[in-house]
This record gives sequence, C-alpha cells and structure tokens, in this order.
Amino acid sequence: MEEKPFGQVPVIEDDNFRLYESRAIIRYLATKYSTENSPNLLGTNVEEKALVDQWLEIEAHHFNQQVYNIVLELIVFPKMGKQTDTAFVQSLEKKLANVLDVYEERLSKSKYLAGDFFTLADLSHLPGLRYLTTDAKMQHLVEERKCVNAWWTDISSRPAWKKVVNLAC
Repeated sequence: MEEKPFGQVPVIEDDNFRLYESRAIIRYLATKYSTENSPNLLGTNVEEKALVDQWLEIEAHHFNQQVYNIVLELIVFPKMGKQTDTAFVQSLEKKLANVLDVYEERLSKSKYLAGDFFTLADLSHLPGLRYLTTDAKMQHLVEERKCVNAWWTDISSRPAWKKVVNLAC
C-alpha cells in the first residue's frame, strides 16, 4: 500500500486502496457510492462537474485557508496557552469577507454554488461555516450576507449534516 507522502490525515483505506487529501477522498466516495437513488454530488455533465471542481478549488484555496487560520488563532492557540494574534485575525477576517462577497454574488444567481443542486462544493463548506457561525466574533461574516446566510441555513439543515453535528457534540 502507498504511504501518506506528507504524513498527514485525512487518509482513507478501502480494502487495498489508500487515498489521502480530503477533496480527493470526498470525490472518490461520491463516485463509489453514487446510485440512481442518491443525489448526484459531482454534477451530471461536463459543465456541472467543472463548476463543482471550480468551487471545491475556491473552497480549498480561498475559503478554507482563512477559516483554518482563524480557528487556530481563536480556538486552538488559546487552549494551548498561546496568545491570539489579533492583527492577523483581522487580516484573515478581511480576506474572508472578500471571499464571502464573491459567494454572495454567486448565490444571488443560483441556490447552490455549482448551480441549483446540492453538490460536494456545498458539502465541503459545512465544517468551516459551522465554525464561523458558532463563533460570536465571526458569525457576522455569514449573517450579514443575505444569500450566504440563506445558503448556510439550507445546507446546515440537511439531516445528514445534523447527524454529523450530533456525533461531534
């Protein structure tokens, strides 16, 4: 079996197949477990699939990077006894606000990021949005944007996500 080249998680082992990198894993699982009766999380044609991939890339490189650093600064580091870098958090908040402005524009034209159907692009945002909406200092980033807030309310109301949240508590 191939080793994890960066020595990091997440990794999935499925029989003799090992895969790392979260977005590769979710694409693999969505493909492997896709049925006629399940929602198509990847898109049905080349254009839809490209839009899903585009928004997954945006999530990975623009959204998640900012949220991850905010979580480190506001939650993880204080628990480790480290001081929060307030100036850094403010710069991250500003960058994230710009990203969410792009989302607001997109979501004013479609119900979900890749179109009018729920996909991996939306699903991949759930953990980061949960942190933002439960942190009193950051929830305004979502709540002040009408379309982003409606999207969050919609995707976070899905029964499968509610099960995940209940497992985490």
